Amino acid sequence: MWWPLRSAAGAALVCAGLVLVAVWGWVRGGDHSKLTHFFINVTIVVALQSFSGNSGILSFGHMALFGTGAYVAGILTLDPALKATYLTSLPHFLQSWNPHWWIALALAAAAGGALALLSGIPILRLDGASAVIAILALLLIADVVFGAWTGVTRGGAGLIGLPPEATMSRALVFALAAVVVARVFKDSKTGLLLRASREDAFSAASVGVAVRAYRVRAWVLSGVIAGAAGALFGWWIGTISPTDFFLAPTFALIVMFIVGGKRTVAGAVVGAALVTLIQEQVRQYEDSSVHLGVLTIHRLTGLTQLVLVLMILLVMYARPEGIVGREEPDETILRFVRGRAA
Repeated sequence: MWWPLRSAAGAALVCAGLVLVAVWGWVRGGDHSKLTHFFINVTIVVALQSFSGNSGILSFGHMALFGTGAYVAGILTLDPALKATYLTSLPHFLQSWNPHWWIALALAAAAGGALALLSGIPILRLDGASAVIAILALLLIADVVFGAWTGVTRGGAGLIGLPPEATMSRALVFALAAVVVARVFKDSKTGLLLRASREDAFSAASVGVAVRAYRVRAWVLSGVIAGAAGALFGWWIGTISPTDFFLAPTFALIVMFIVGGKRTVAGAVVGAALVTLIQEQVRQYEDSSVHLGVLTIHRLTGLTQLVLVLMILLVMYARPEGIVGREEPDETILRFVRGRAA
């Protein structure tokens, strides 16, 4: 009866860390854009963890859910004058409607959940590599839709002029909410049975675990969180295009997920923090030149991706379970205290 409270209390350590980062940002002052980006990254990685960390199926399609939320929120909150100019295929009521940001965000989250439900019912009937490939196909389909539906998304030209509704405080609130929801779900009956099926789905199904139904539940929850994160991302960056939701950001998301630790919510937060920090530090050197005697490299294009590759290889070699490991921080502390008491 009290397990949701215990789970939420267990997430308090991770939430406290996020709050401390925000307090540091407020005290330091200046531009909070990078911290806002970090909190958005936390939300999307937690969304991935809530599905892949519990089911064991690695998702390469979360950017489709993320992008859906971004486009829905962006279209809804775009200035009606710009809608009439750019988005000629929109229904009339959408061209004139300009809801408050929280309504747009709720609809973006619902759109992410709806896409997850529609795609999850057929895709998650598959197992193992087949499910991974099918989820990747969802990403490819979404990229085609985002790029070809020019009357609604503007395609490769990008959706520009989105309002700056993603403040640091709002991004923080949604990151905290995502962490708590993901942790409560992980410790729920659905989460526990889904984790039981992670190692051997056939054995779990043979003893009565509704593996496919539980996977769909996790996928829909993940889609809702990803849709909300996408809305915040669109407002944060101001201009979105199909490339923002395709292979390069998918790779960065997977690196965050694996580096921090696939099986814990805290691992998702740690991975997001580390990768975001490295991206921000390394990206500034991509326009630099390097002189190697007879060879001169005028631009270090792709340096960020190279560093992420090296990072994931190093972590997988030194600590395959990720930096955080198999246990949440509160579980590790509790086990240590019980060991000392014994």
